[in-house]
Amino acid sequence: AAILNGMALHSGIIPFGGTFLIFSDYSRPALRLGALQKIRVIHEFTHDSFYVGEDGPTHQPVEQTMALRAIPDLQVFRPADAKETAICFKLALESKNNPSALLLTRQGVPVFQQSIKKIEKGVRRGGYIIRKCTKPEINLIATGSEVSLALKVAENMKDKQIMVVSLPCWELFDKQSLEYKNEVIPIRGCLTVSLEAGVTLGWEKYVGQNGIKIGLDHFGTCAPGIDLAKEFGFTADQVESRIREFVASLL
Repeated sequence: AAILNGMALHSGIIPFGGTFLIFSDYSRPALRLGALQKIRVIHEFTHDSFYVGEDGPTHQPVEQTMALRAIPDLQVFRPADAKETAICFKLALESKNNPSALLLTRQGVPVFQQSIKKIEKGVRRGGYIIRKCTKPEINLIATGSEVSLALKVAENMKDKQIMVVSLPCWELFDKQSLEYKNEVIPIRGCLTVSLEAGVTLGWEKYVGQNGIKIGLDHFGTCAPGIDLAKEFGFTADQVESRIREFVASLL
């Protein structure tokens, strides 16, 4: 990361480098300095969650995503599919005064049916409604690989009016107008649920005090990613059950 900063300061090129997300901790001083200097560097961090699987907890990121978001002036992108990834990379190239971090999965994820033009419009704003409904009772907000999981949950809960939001870049979303932010994440009238395979710290600014934060507030373990998803409550049935139990507790 420090070498990339030097290349950017030399000028004439756009430096790009990649490694596992877990190793971003080693790069943190250089990432912070790059953000402080407002230089265009693109960092790609792959294997972005417990779905790393058999490599075990030493290689499974838990707190790293939120730690990167804590660095001022660093754009952190966690795209949900190939289309969002292409757009996030495009935005990183366009960002002349900020470094960017792209957080990518190890596992394959479905590609959204929406046109790339529609997705680009939403990603440029940092977040957008990917599944609309009239008078939503529940708003599922997710990033990265958990967006497809949120869509499955919404499809399963046909008795509820559920809206799904993809939020690939907090930094861009927070810069939007209050009107747009309230449209994507209504502050009243529905239950807001966040879904991300990492620590839940920080999500309260979107879900509020009465929402649900579904994440991973402990270290992982060594097992295939699909088995860990079941162990940690990241299947559609488990997420649905947690939401229904919470709603029932309010009655």
